[in-house]
Amino acid sequence: MSDLVVVGGGVMGASIAYHTAARGARVTLVERGRICSGPTRHSTAIVRLHYTQSLLVRMAAHGLRSYRAFEEEVGSSSGFVQTGMLFGAREGERSLLESNVETGRAAGAETSMVSTDEVDAIDERVVTDGMVFCYEPDAGYCDPYLVASGYAAAAQRAGATIAEGTCVTAVDEGGVDTDRGRHDADAVVVAAGQWSRDLLVPLGYDLPVVAAPAEVGRYRLPESFGAPPPAVADFSAAAVYFRPSERGFLEVGSLAPEHADDPIDADDPPEGARASTLRAYADAIGARLRGAAGGHWRGAWTGVYDVTPDWEPVLDRVPGTERTFVAAGFSGHGFKLAPAVGLSLAELVLDGGTHTFDLGLLNAERFAREELVGARYGYSVLG
Repeated sequence: MSDLVVVGGGVMGASIAYHTAARGARVTLVERGRICSGPTRHSTAIVRLHYTQSLLVRMAAHGLRSYRAFEEEVGSSSGFVQTGMLFGAREGERSLLESNVETGRAAGAETSMVSTDEVDAIDERVVTDGMVFCYEPDAGYCDPYLVASGYAAAAQRAGATIAEGTCVTAVDEGGVDTDRGRHDADAVVVAAGQWSRDLLVPLGYDLPVVAAPAEVGRYRLPESFGAPPPAVADFSAAAVYFRPSERGFLEVGSLAPEHADDPIDADDPPEGARASTLRAYADAIGARLRGAAGGHWRGAWTGVYDVTPDWEPVLDRVPGTERTFVAAGFSGHGFKLAPAVGLSLAELVLDGGTHTFDLGLLNAERFAREELVGARYGYSVLG
């Protein structure tokens, strides 16, 4: 019998398994495929602190510190690359952008509004016409596989059992049933993304998530482009983000909240990305980065976002239960929060409550009470 069963072997489940095992708990992590074989493998793994909520800024800041010190703390590399990140909104939305900068700074983030001249100094190829920008110099990205597998391996070294190729069929207060048998436990954390809902409904909790498509393209910049640009979130009508990958490449995705308007089958997501999406991305890159037009696509994929009505996760005890917990609904922006989620769920499960972060904002009953978190930025949703 385990002290804890964690359902889901993405970055969230692996982080929770690591943080609980590191505190001496007997942990079993159950994953129906392989570690990082689900939505985490499609993550662009951007680490930034731009949020409307102070709690999320502080959680993301913890993530940034953790990923920078991952080898020292966890024993392997996170693949973190510091790129800096520009966030651009239309001139008419300056006050909204300034408000988010103030929220970030109050929570300890190094972020500031930047003038056109300052954007030019960061990278003169970024087109600023009709836009206002803020900048996070410390932002960057990780390798999602290295992080998830690193956490899982560290959990194993701390005594955890990793049960891959094992599908959970039911969850109850005493453990989980799987296609390979029963795992009894004192507590269960469901961190299975979109699949969390089906596991929790029999317990009387209907987690309101939809499986939304997240199309990402891998764009080969022209040979003449030169050094990699910073990561950019473009909140103009283009509504795209991009970040450098290996030299000469960008990974490009959408910031439009319409992701959730056309749900997909999470068990059978589309292959690649639509040609129309990639054309729009290419146009947006060419308009925002001088010298980037004329590149070509070298692959694309569609990930799955588990999107809640307010685009924020649920981190809580499952209502009506004593020892069942949920960490799901990250809506495409969870990677940067994973270290703080692992720490917080370890506290919630092992101590009976959290003390590093107050997770009240992300409670499980807010949807039924119509007390949604203000996740929208005014100018878009940043996932």
